[in-house]
This record gives sequence, C-alpha cells and structure tokens, in this order.
Amino acid sequence: MKYLFISLLFLVSCQKQESNKDQKFTKLAKEQIAKDLIQGAFDDLWAGVDSTKIAKYHTDDFILLEHGEVWDNSRIKVYMNGQLARKNRAKRINRMEYISIDDYDESIMVSYYNFAEFRRADTLVGKAKWLESALAIPTEDGWRLRMMHSTRVKN
Repeated sequence: MKYLFISLLFLVSCQKQESNKDQKFTKLAKEQIAKDLIQGAFDDLWAGVDSTKIAKYHTDDFILLEHGEVWDNSRIKVYMNGQLARKNRAKRINRMEYISIDDYDESIMVSYYNFAEFRRADTLVGKAKWLESALAIPTEDGWRLRMMHSTRVKN
C-alpha cells in the first residue's frame, strides 16, 4: 500500500501543468472571457487612454482595422498620447451590445455594437456608435485580442 501511494504521488507530481494557452474552458466561460476582454480594453485603453495596459488585452502582433485604416499597438499608443495631450478631454463611457460570441476552440470570435458617450463633468458632449468584431486567442499569458474591426455607424 505504501508503494502504491508513493507511485501515485510520483505520477501526479510528474504530470505537466497546463499553461493558460492549453486550458480548456466551457462555452459560457469563453463568452465571459470575450466580454471581459472587450469591455476591459475599451474601459482601460480607449476610455482610460492607458497605453501601459495594451499588453493586458492585445497580442504583440495585434491589428485594428479602424474604418479603412490599419492600426497596430504602436499606432494606438500614438493616438493615446494625442488624446492625453488634449486639454479638457471628455470622459468616454462605453457600452457593448453583443450580436454573437462564437467559440472555435483555439479562438473566440465576437461581434457587437459599441456605444460611447462623451462627457465633460456631468454634461453629455457627444455620442458615437460602431459595429465591431474581434478575435481573441489563448496565449501563454491568458486570452488576448489578436484582431479587431471597427466601422462607424451613423447615429
């Protein structure tokens, strides 16, 4: 019995631990992962203009197809620096309306409407709406956005 216990302990300790990339998630868990990535990216990056958090949401080779332009992480940082330099910049508040979240084992495809309100103090100074899609993939550091596509929609 003692040898059986030691053998089992040895087998368990020798098993390879799964990295974040290899973990299996339920469909419901993947839907929440996708929603958290999208909402977090918009709250921290586009509303918070915090370029130090890009790696938390994007892969190194991330691209954004933004209304006919190709943006990478470097281009996004330039945009953020420009926003931070603006005096009296309006606060951006994002709300997502999800159209679909599709699980493809090694990726998650998300389509949604993105609604933004822009406020200075308590005054609404603007609204915008986009039709967007995103692709999330598992990495060694967890799920990250690999690609997004964004098209402005007339209000």
